[in-house]
Amino acid sequence: MAEKRYKLYEFSRREARRRPPPPETDLTDVVQLHDLDRNTDENKRLIHRVVLPPKPQHNEGASLSAAEEAQPGKEVLCYTFAGVPGLLLFPGVLSEAEQQRWCREAVLDYGDSAKHPNILSTHAKAPQSTSCYQPPMRWATLGYSYEWTRKVYHRDRYSTFPSALRARMCNLVSLVAEVQQDGFCCAYPDVYEPQTAIVNYYPVGSMMMCHQDISEETLEQPLMSLSLGCSAIFLMGTQSREDAPYAFLLRSGDVAAFTGPSRSALHSIPRILDDCPEYLTLPEDELTEAERHRYQQHAYCARPTSDGSFLRVEKAMMTAEGQERYWRLCMRHMRVNINARQVYNERCPALFGAPRDLAQGKGGIGAG
Repeated sequence: MAEKRYKLYEFSRREARRRPPPPETDLTDVVQLHDLDRNTDENKRLIHRVVLPPKPQHNEGASLSAAEEAQPGKEVLCYTFAGVPGLLLFPGVLSEAEQQRWCREAVLDYGDSAKHPNILSTHAKAPQSTSCYQPPMRWATLGYSYEWTRKVYHRDRYSTFPSALRARMCNLVSLVAEVQQDGFCCAYPDVYEPQTAIVNYYPVGSMMMCHQDISEETLEQPLMSLSLGCSAIFLMGTQSREDAPYAFLLRSGDVAAFTGPSRSALHSIPRILDDCPEYLTLPEDELTEAERHRYQQHAYCARPTSDGSFLRVEKAMMTAEGQERYWRLCMRHMRVNINARQVYNERCPALFGAPRDLAQGKGGIGAG
């Protein structure tokens, strides 16, 4: 299996004495778009660079919203890869300030079970409410909830889709629509509407097994994926498990779009690298001893209590400065992936109305 080639192997002290040390992970065949010279000759032949025209300049003095932080007036780089038709990669398209915003939202807002269901509030052995992201949370859903066991969506189970994230995803899809590849158009921006976003939290040492995202009615619309925090090795192949996948290095600020054939391709995340950018976390010398111990590679996630419960983090008890410090501490050894997709063919205005209070039983959390 390709995943085993890149997986991080960690042994206990007892196992480490009995086993030979695992070999260093060989990244030779990994496609790296931030440093094209590091690619193999074969991969270089498969990489195609697309330069999109500059976005129009905004009026002087006008403030930029989060949805407009793609540095208007500058060219946007996109790469396609002949080995995976339809996969579009936009390296570094999210500015440092925008990455900070989405990390802050992912930790402090998207993990609040009163607003959006997450694995701890719906699927844990002992479900509990959460006020923000906290270990061992692995995912939260925005918009229509997804029932993981049956792999279906439910129209009556949804949370309000954040307006700023909606605007940003539509903005990115407008970039995708400008890329022509292999004779097909990659998107339909005039009718695109992000209706579900799954926020994945990947601490170092975690992984996502091989799967397809094919439960949506609208597979002709792109799936948009934002990478934040630690880098990841991303594998994508075809619709067949018989075909070997290609490996890509995704860094914080990168955006991937699954379009055309890649929209239903098998993919996985076998490895999270421990390299969160400094602008998303706190310097080592600013940590207290308690913080250094607690947030050391999320080791505290590995020992859950016997009944599956956890000590709830109370966001309301934090000052504004404390909340800022908390999300940066959480990002020290973690990757956040926000992936949005359209679920139904028709528009769903109810998703973008007034916030729904799931804590009061109005959100239909269910099993999604």
